[in-house]
Amino acid sequence: MIYKYFKQFFLVLLFFVFLVEILLQISFHSNINFVKQPALFYNGFCDQKYWNMLNRNIKYDNEISYHPILSIKKKNVSIPSTFSNNKTINISSYNKKNIALYGSSFMDHKEFQSILKKKEDLNFRNYSLGSYGLDQIYLSYKLTSHLNQNNLIVFGFLLEDLDRSLFNKRDYNKPKFTLENNIFKLTNIPVPKNNEINRIYDFFLYSFISNVVELFNNSFDSRLTECHINYKKKLFSFFIDDIIKESNKYNQKIVIITFNLLEDFTNKKSWRYEYVKNFLKNKNVIHIDSYDILYSVSKQRNENFKNYFSSDLHNNSISFEYIADEFFNTYNAM
Repeated sequence: MIYKYFKQFFLVLLFFVFLVEILLQISFHSNINFVKQPALFYNGFCDQKYWNMLNRNIKYDNEISYHPILSIKKKNVSIPSTFSNNKTINISSYNKKNIALYGSSFMDHKEFQSILKKKEDLNFRNYSLGSYGLDQIYLSYKLTSHLNQNNLIVFGFLLEDLDRSLFNKRDYNKPKFTLENNIFKLTNIPVPKNNEINRIYDFFLYSFISNVVELFNNSFDSRLTECHINYKKKLFSFFIDDIIKESNKYNQKIVIITFNLLEDFTNKKSWRYEYVKNFLKNKNVIHIDSYDILYSVSKQRNENFKNYFSSDLHNNSISFEYIADEFFNTYNAM
């Protein structure tokens, strides 16, 4: 009798799973957007399929142009389209008044850039660009390092920019480093200009359930997942070690500014924070830690962390000022 009921229950469950999966398959391949929500099925910090579902194409305009290695660059900034093994080394006296900036949207944010440019005695060359992953930041430096010899090099990135390096496509096609025989190799170059619309084949009900379980285990904060953590750490180490090597070659000094999302303050810091902080410390890299700066200032001035961020999810003018003050204090002491 028990076996009979169990069998009936199993068949009903199997039918239900089959029916739900058929409906999901129809919804996905008929582009029913109400169901086809990437965040329901995949984690944007882990899964390439999350970004493949978006099917967006970059729009080139008066400010943005195509680049075969970086995907995109600022049209008014000169960046070579190929790597050269014959870069001239011209070591002279170090000049910290010439500063090359590399980074993503936090570094390139109009509020932060306006603060930096108030220092009229400094010459800034800004290679940073919104949507860059840490891989594109690294590559933009490798392509232009010889153009900024004997100067100060400042990298500024959001900690989660490291995760962007996992993918060969996010909002647009991009380069990707793959690990082969313990060596990182650059792939997907030249970067395709347009995204191919590919059908996604998956067991969507399973993806939905596993994604919800993962979110539940991480307080419904997808930042906190530790997917591909060893790969991400190896990739970060590769980028920083090579940047240090390159900077020594061209008589450059390096400063790294790390930025944080609001959730680092209001929920909890992810694994990235301590890892990056300790890694840079062990490498003796000058590190401007935005989290430490804003946490300290908020306690001193009794300010709410939410007052440090704008509606675009970046820092606002208040917190950018605090971060810039620390950068210039460090700069003056160099």
